[in-house]
Amino acid sequence: MPATPDTRHPPEALHVTTPAQADALMDFTYGARLLEQFLTPATASSAAHALNEPANRVTYHVRKLRDCGLLRVAGQRGKRVQYVAAARTFHVPRTLVQLDEPLTVIGPAMREITAAYAHAILDWQARQGYPATGDDLTIHLGRGAPDTRTDTGAFAPAMRLRTVQLSPQQYRAAQDAINDILDRLNTDEPGETEDTRTSTFVLMTFRGQLHLN
Repeated sequence: MPATPDTRHPPEALHVTTPAQADALMDFTYGARLLEQFLTPATASSAAHALNEPANRVTYHVRKLRDCGLLRVAGQRGKRVQYVAAARTFHVPRTLVQLDEPLTVIGPAMREITAAYAHAILDWQARQGYPATGDDLTIHLGRGAPDTRTDTGAFAPAMRLRTVQLSPQQYRAAQDAINDILDRLNTDEPGETEDTRTSTFVLMTFRGQLHLN
């Protein structure tokens, strides 16, 4: 008798075979990032809560992932459908994705990140009462703490760029350390209170350096 497929746990690997699967998987916001919420059976609403995204938007993208075969129905929780990822690892043929044109993959996400960060700065300025005549722009150098007499207010936007010389082992260790911090932020959440707000941290690391001039 053939073995019954285990619908509650994804198999280790799946080879992507269609352009629709490749496009959905390579979506920076609602591809692999959303599929990670379904490594164990979960509902669209629980994924939306975990990602701090609107439920109707996440539900729409969950259906897209289901329709192209990247998500599978795992069962029911009450009246809600539970889904599980079609695999833990996806192999995408080079013929289905333009890896020679990286901006086609990450361009939309980078534009969204830049726009969201710019709006966060404007929002922070408005909350702080900036800009006003005579206000200073403060630029802090080095690793020490900023002047404690300067109150930056809650949820001040921050960006730090650093280029360093690292061995492959040091590079990986740095990535792992930062990922551990982000994972703890996600799992050790204190629960929603009056002053909690959705916050975004973007981790980017790459070999090379920026040439801004």
